[in-house]
Amino acid sequence: MEQDQCEFRASEQLLNASAPNAPCILYNKSVGRPRAIPVGVSERCARSFPLSSHWRTTYVLGNIVHVSFAMKCGITFCALLLSFWTVYAREIDFKKELKALTEQIESLKTSQASDVSRLNKEIEELKQNSAAGCTNNHERNEKATLEWAKSSMKELRIEMHELNRSVNSSQLLRQLHTMRNQIQRALSETLDLIQLYRTHEARVDKLDSEVGRLKYEAQESRTATAQLRTHFGKLSKEFKTKQLDNLNTDSFNDVLEPRDVRAEDQKLEHPHRLRHNKMVHAQISRLARSQDQLDEYQQNLQTQILDVQRRLDRVEEPNWNLVSARVDFLEIQSNVLRDEIKNVSLKISDFDKVHASMLELREDVESIENKADKTIPEFRKEISKLDVSFAQLNAQSSYLKEDQENLRQSVKAIAVSVSNTIDRAEMDRLVIKRINESIADLETRSKQHYYRLNDHILKSEANRSELVTNGNIGIPLPQLIGEVKELQPIEHEYEDLVSQLPRDCSTVTGPAGTYLIHSGRSPVETWCDSGSTLVQRRYNGSIEFNRKYEEYARGFGNPASEYWLGLETIHRLTSDNCSSMKIEMTDIYGSAWNAEYEHFSVGSADTGYILDVSGYKGNASDAFEYQNHMEFSAIDRDRDISNTHCARNYEGGWWFSHCQHVNINGKYTLGLTWFDSARNEWIAVATSEMRLFRRPGCS
Repeated sequence: MEQDQCEFRASEQLLNASAPNAPCILYNKSVGRPRAIPVGVSERCARSFPLSSHWRTTYVLGNIVHVSFAMKCGITFCALLLSFWTVYAREIDFKKELKALTEQIESLKTSQASDVSRLNKEIEELKQNSAAGCTNNHERNEKATLEWAKSSMKELRIEMHELNRSVNSSQLLRQLHTMRNQIQRALSETLDLIQLYRTHEARVDKLDSEVGRLKYEAQESRTATAQLRTHFGKLSKEFKTKQLDNLNTDSFNDVLEPRDVRAEDQKLEHPHRLRHNKMVHAQISRLARSQDQLDEYQQNLQTQILDVQRRLDRVEEPNWNLVSARVDFLEIQSNVLRDEIKNVSLKISDFDKVHASMLELREDVESIENKADKTIPEFRKEISKLDVSFAQLNAQSSYLKEDQENLRQSVKAIAVSVSNTIDRAEMDRLVIKRINESIADLETRSKQHYYRLNDHILKSEANRSELVTNGNIGIPLPQLIGEVKELQPIEHEYEDLVSQLPRDCSTVTGPAGTYLIHSGRSPVETWCDSGSTLVQRRYNGSIEFNRKYEEYARGFGNPASEYWLGLETIHRLTSDNCSSMKIEMTDIYGSAWNAEYEHFSVGSADTGYILDVSGYKGNASDAFEYQNHMEFSAIDRDRDISNTHCARNYEGGWWFSHCQHVNINGKYTLGLTWFDSARNEWIAVATSEMRLFRRPGCS
């Protein structure tokens, strides 16, 4: 087998003879293409398999005649074979990356198409909602308000119907309506009866007052008549006495005055006449006093007569004949009043009957009121329930109005965002179209170049075999160099496509999913979600994390499943010191834990991918503090400061210092842990995710 893999060409012998330190070219029959091997291996192959006489003769002739030409052709041939191998490897990588780009573009197309269809649906809905009022805002608002009122009334009716159906309130409402009508009729009849009763009662009271007044006036008239008769008798007696007194005083009108009496007394000759004059004078004085008293009594009598006249109705003049006529009239009127009183007493008896009927009506009304009082609380409960439901509906209507206003504002914002999204979608569609065209062109050109290169390789193999057979080298070197130059534009286009990829997920605006990022080397596939770049994910143990150092440096797993991004990519993403880290975990009991670090960076491969973290916050404790400034350890590389090999013992790579402070890359079935220093115990981790964020404010 070693002889099959180490068959030398004449050019190789010439090359080894002319350039001992140059690499040898082996032709692998099983593969069908040349490959370079180190010089030591070529010497070992040469020692193991000596040249035949034919090769030895060719070698001597080449040394004598074609030394310089053989050296040049051999070096050129090796360089071409190396370039072909490099181009072939790059073409394979390019196909893989092209396939990944195609898948990503298809996913972008699908998501973009779904977004565009969703936006079109929203736009159609907005158009349908705003079609009636696009010309006049006022009319649109009125129509919207009317529609809202109709829908609100419809909802109110539906809710009332459901409420009535749930409590069978339709029959209750009919009974309530009937009872209300009966109560209203009874109340109206009661009010009419009460009004009639009050009217009759007022009339009875009025008649009672009139009867009492008439009785009082009759009594007063009788008393006044008796007083008038008494006064009339007294006046007649006094009048007669006064007439007698006037007659007595008239007989003594010729009596002298006291001065005359004194003067005459001196002239009187007889004393008995003087005594007689004194007596007469005393009687005259008494008569004068009596006259004064009579005058005063007369005035009092006149005052009393005036009072009597005021008491008598329609008496204007102190005419005794009129007074007697008035007394007769009062007697007649008193008789009439007696008849009226009899009639009134009869009416009162009728009113008593009416009163009895009113009492019966009152009893009936009270019974109706009692029945109503028994049913009114239930009605009040139902009415209160309805009031509460109406209040709730009013509150809901106010909320709906506010929501409608908010919806109007949001619709305006959505319209703006939709227009912007449509513009962006159109631009994205054009970009995707150009990318698809360029990809199709690249695929076509790459296939053409591949076929042409394959043909040239076959031709070069045939030419080499002919050269070896004929002992003459005539490789069409310019043609091969032209083919290599034709592959350079493809490489440039590939590099342009790669340069358009985002550096990290901070600039990715699409939905959460798998994206290609380019951090400085070849593109890497990772999971992007809200601007965060997924570094690590564990949740079911489907991916083995007990791997070698180089695998941890490259990365492994599926971004949509369990995943490790790769130390080299993490270093390139965090080398500008503008990254922060968030670690989210759930334990086996379902509790959520998180640890955030404002500063997170990983060193280069020369530093062993050393860890640098600071600015902790969260509820899972700062367990990374124990691993800070530590190099990365794996199953084949022990960089921890422990006496044991932590990565080998716990079957997972990490920045170990001492074992078991943090072990979320270990074997899933053995258990993932995070040390909680606050409680001085370990958290049994069931799932974990590490995400890189771009710190705001970093350029």
